[in-house]
This record gives sequence, structure tokens and C-alpha cells, in this order.
Amino acid sequence: MDIQDLRIFARVAAVQNLSAVGTELALTPGTISKRIQSLEDELGVRLFDRTTRSIRITAEGSSFLVHARLILEELERAHASVSHTVAKPKGKLKITAPASLAPRFVSPAIASFVGNYPEIEVQVDLCDRVVNLQEEGYDVAIRSGVLSDSALIAKRLANDREIIVASPAYLRAHGIPLQPEDLPNHHCLILGDAWSWTLDRNNSPTTIRVSGRLRSNNGELLRVAAIDGVGLLRTSQLCAQEDLAKGLLVRVLPAFRMIGDSAIWAVYPGPKHVLPKLRVLLDFLGDWFRNSLDDAPERVEPVSDVKLNQRRLPQATAG
Repeated sequence: MDIQDLRIFARVAAVQNLSAVGTELALTPGTISKRIQSLEDELGVRLFDRTTRSIRITAEGSSFLVHARLILEELERAHASVSHTVAKPKGKLKITAPASLAPRFVSPAIASFVGNYPEIEVQVDLCDRVVNLQEEGYDVAIRSGVLSDSALIAKRLANDREIIVASPAYLRAHGIPLQPEDLPNHHCLILGDAWSWTLDRNNSPTTIRVSGRLRSNNGELLRVAAIDGVGLLRTSQLCAQEDLAKGLLVRVLPAFRMIGDSAIWAVYPGPKHVLPKLRVLLDFLGDWFRNSLDDAPERVEPVSDVKLNQRRLPQATAG
């Protein structure tokens, strides 16, 4: 059995696009298709159902994929054990990260990493949706907020509580929420399916069902909308820190704490042994975030510190 055929099979299973895999491996789609066919002939099973428009892994293919991935991971470890790869990691890393973290954190961190490890090739895809790492072929995801339960391993890179912010213009027009119960009377910007916001004061949590006219799976889009005065935004403190310092956004309900173990994380599948290229990335990101944030003073301006008309104006009815 050809190892390259296994690599091609695993990448086609992850990407589900022959052309994309061909581009990635510098092969034509026809060559990719022939290599898959050769593997199917050797195994005596159909690994993919293919049409002119789509390719979908079969049940037999899914079963074989589990073992193929283990073989490829073990092969890479074998290479590492007899070469200089452990001391000088090399290979490819595919990373996904939220666009909202890119300007201040992801871009400079990855640029510094690439400079320090010239033999590691890095692909970074920015998107705010939660991708399936194994199905889509990612080695690691950088995520922010509160993680849902999963079989993945999470490395905490930085503590990062969630806060609620708005632009001064929005608060002048719609008034300042003084209690969590005021939130349903405001236009709230919804990230994904986060319709319920839980806030706590003196160990007395309150869950509020919010609503609003703008919802998106992209945090950067909602950040711009908040600055433009569209509504209240629940966001990462670190992501909002620069806008808060500039006065583009101000914090509301500062006496209340958003519930949840919010942080910036590196999330990755959990093999028993992490490959050297991934290990150095995880260690590098941990050091980078720790050193970068140690030098950054916390500055979160509550609404009371901002020059606003403090009288409580009639609030908008959320639509």
C-alpha cells in the first residue's frame, strides 16, 4: 500500500474536493482520482461516492479513515524519532482562528512563529464559525469565549472575560441599561445562537433572553456594527480593549459579570503524543500571549466614566 495514496485519501476525506487536494499537493484532479481508485481496487471497497458535483465518503471509507490517520500520525512520529525533526520541527500546520482576534493577536503571533520556525509551513483560515477540526483537516483552532464540551484538548492561552459594550452614540439615543432586566428593551447584536445572556452580581446570576435586528456568525462584523451605533454587543474584553481605549465603545453594566469560563484557547485533537510541529506551536503561542498581555495594562472604561448624557432616555423596542 502506497503511503502517498493514504495521504491523498485522508486529505480528500477532510476537504471533500478533488481539485482543492490537487492544488494542495501539486497534482491534477485526474491524478488524485486515479490514486483513490487504485487504493479502492487494492482494498476491494468503495471509499467515496462520487458524482460530477460532489464527493462523499462511504461507511467503509469512514472506517478505513480512522486507521489511515493513525498510520500517518505514527509514520510522522517515526520520522521524527530518527531525524532532526524533534530539534528542528518541520512540516505543515493548518490553523483556524476567529477573524475578530486576527489584527491584534493571531496575525502578529503567527508572523512571529513563522519567523522562528522557517521549516514549518503554516496555513491560517480566519472564520468565526466553529469548524470540525478532524473533518476539515485542521491541526489546531484558536478560539475565544466559553468552550462547549468536546473530545478535543484545550490549552488556555489567556484569560479573557466577556463584557457588554456599546457606542456612545447608541447610548445617547437609546439610554443606558442599568440592570440586566433592561436588556430586552435594547437592540442586541447576536453572535451565532447566543440569544441568552447570563450575568451575575453577588452570586445571584440572572439569565436574560435578548433580541435584536442584526445577527451574524462573524464577530468582526458585529464589532463594526456596535461602533456604528447599531446595538449592544457581548464580546471578548481583549478584542474590545483597543476600541474601549479609543472611546469608540464603552462598557455597560460594569457591576455585573458575564457567566462562563471565557478565555482565548488553542484547541486540538487529542492523540496520546502531540507531534513536534504542533507542540512547538502550542508552546510558542502560550509564551507569546503571556508575554504580550503581561505588558498590556487592562483598560475597560465603564459607562460612568464616559461623557454621556446620563439621564435615562426612552429605550428602543428591540425588533
